[in-house]
Amino acid sequence: MFGSRFGPLMATRLAGSRSPTKADKAPSRRAFLRGLLATFAAAQLDPLFRAILHDRTLMAEAAELSGDAITVDLHCHPNLSSGRRLAEFDSEIPDNMRSGRLDAGVFAVRGDHGTLRRSPTGHYTESRKPAVGELFQSSRDQLDKVLKASKAGMIGLAMSPTDILEAKKNRQPCAVLAMEGSDPLEGDLSRVKFFYDLGVRVLQLMHYRINEVGDIMTEAPHHKGLTTFGQDVVKDMNKLGMIIDVAHASPDTVSGVLASSQHPVICSHTGAYALRPNSRHLEDKDMTAIGKKDGVIGVWPLLSRRDNFQTYIRELDYVKNLVGADHVGIGTDLFGIAGHTAIPTHKEFALIPAALLSRGYREIDVEKIVGGNFMRIFREVVRRTG
Repeated sequence: MFGSRFGPLMATRLAGSRSPTKADKAPSRRAFLRGLLATFAAAQLDPLFRAILHDRTLMAEAAELSGDAITVDLHCHPNLSSGRRLAEFDSEIPDNMRSGRLDAGVFAVRGDHGTLRRSPTGHYTESRKPAVGELFQSSRDQLDKVLKASKAGMIGLAMSPTDILEAKKNRQPCAVLAMEGSDPLEGDLSRVKFFYDLGVRVLQLMHYRINEVGDIMTEAPHHKGLTTFGQDVVKDMNKLGMIIDVAHASPDTVSGVLASSQHPVICSHTGAYALRPNSRHLEDKDMTAIGKKDGVIGVWPLLSRRDNFQTYIRELDYVKNLVGADHVGIGTDLFGIAGHTAIPTHKEFALIPAALLSRGYREIDVEKIVGGNFMRIFREVVRRTG
């Protein structure tokens, strides 16, 4: 089963282990369904939620798919951010991941932590210039919180695709370390390797500050795209085997990254501007460009107050139809979304494959979207290092 769905790597990792039988899977599916029903029984669910939960056959199919596939959240956070305070890793995350059948989360620390404020228009913007070394130290401290949780056995730590497969086999949710914004580099190229050596495997180049790498989506351009330093960062990330994330980057910066990188990239959390205009959403041409370079667009579940879970699934559908199922992923931005979300916790992640199956998606395409595409890029980035 695993060999056909995930290729030689999955087959190799699970060689020698006993394949689950139908007798094994049935109790697991029943427990999964009971857990979901208990979780959402008292919730104010929209019509699609209710329809999915009451379709036992559909939920059983989704449970089996989630049990077999590798599921990955392309972008989330290890805790809530509150001013300058650095919170510990949220202890509820691993149990929520288990409930939602989520194997791995790309947990991002905030590279510009403590320097942002919300503008009158509701967007985040830089409120002050950081002190020299402030963002470097802040990011180290935030990463230490996740590493501490991993050492305590709360959550696994994945530094390679193989680590995710091993954690899946052991039924241990795991974290892939990421930084949201390359601001902690502070123009020092050697820090790319420093953070790689700490365990960071995904670097999102931009957040809400225009930094030494390039421009952001939500401010007027300063550099007019990717800088020379940004090109050097991309080159070093390619050499090390770090995944490049272009979320929050301006269109010109995205174009510069695509031209400079030898590897495919991800845009971990965004939406379709054509469907729902938003300063954080990508236009069709930019999503198409990422897809043509074999990259992945993580569709995030940010909603307006009049939207619901079905709005989110329709947006996933739009992006899939635009770029193809090989180039779509899920990026929840949990603990980072300031507003209404279709996925309030990782428990609800399990409803995404069910919703896609209900729309007639092929199982192989659902498996790609809920994590397989990220795994493909992770394997390719690691394989092509040097």
